[in-house]
Amino acid sequence: MTHRHSQTPAMRLANPHRNIAMTPAVLVRLAAAAALIALVPLAGCSALSSGAPTLTYDLGPLAGTPSQAPAPLPKLRVAQTDGPVWMDSLSLYYRLEYTQAQRMQAYATQRWVDSPPRLFDARLRDAVAARGALTWFGDGSVPALKVDLLAFEQVFDSSTASRGVVRARATVYHKGLIGQKTFVAEQPASSADGAGGVRALSASSDAVIAAILDWAATLPLEAAAARGSAPLPAANPPGPNAVPLPLPSSPPSPNPPRL
Repeated sequence: MTHRHSQTPAMRLANPHRNIAMTPAVLVRLAAAAALIALVPLAGCSALSSGAPTLTYDLGPLAGTPSQAPAPLPKLRVAQTDGPVWMDSLSLYYRLEYTQAQRMQAYATQRWVDSPPRLFDARLRDAVAARGALTWFGDGSVPALKVDLLAFEQVFDSSTASRGVVRARATVYHKGLIGQKTFVAEQPASSADGAGGVRALSASSDAVIAAILDWAATLPLEAAAARGSAPLPAANPPGPNAVPLPLPSSPPSPNPPRL
C-alpha cells in the first residue's frame, strides 16, 4: 500500500517547483509588501535631504534713548520709502567683496519678515515720531521727507570679517525742493553669518536715520510750512502715501440738450 505523507511547511518551502495558488488574498499581501519595500529608500532619501528650517529676521527693537537728546523736529510727514527692484523681496543679500565684488548673493535659509524698504520705512516713521509730530502724508500744510534706499547689504571683506552697509538718499520738499543729501553708514558684523549681518544692518539703519533727521532739523522746515499748504497729488501712489482726493468736477457737456 502506498502511503501519502503530507509535506511539512519546511518541505513546502524547500520545494521550488510547488505551485502557489494566486488567490485575491495572496495578491493583496504581495502588493502591500512591494509598496513597503518601495517606501524604504524614499524614507531614507527624505531623511537625508531635509534642509535646515528657514530663519526670519526684522530690525529688532529700537535703540535706547541716547545720552544726549537729539534736536527736535517740527511737524513732518513721511513719504513711502522706495528702493531698487531687487530689494522688493524677503531675501537677505550679501556680497563677497574680496573675491566677487560685482555679485550679489542671497542666504538660502535666512529671510527678512518684510522687504528692506518696508522695514526701513517703519523704522524711519518711529524715529520721526520720537523727535516730533509725525503727521499723515495727506497733510499738505507741512514739509515731506522722502527716502530712497540705495544699498542694504552685508559686505564681506574676507571670509571672517563683514559689515552691514546702508546707503540712502533723503529728500525734503514742500512746494519745491528744500534739501537733498545722500547718507551712508557701515557697522561691523559681530559674526560672519546672516545673524551677524542682520545686527550690523539694523545698527547701520539706525545710524542713517539719525543722520537724516539731524540734517532735516537744520533745514528751514517751519519757514517752508508758513508759505501755505502744498497741493494734493494728481494721482494716488500705492501704499502709505495714499490720500483721499477730491472727486473731479464733471466738465460741461459740449452739446447741451435742447429744451
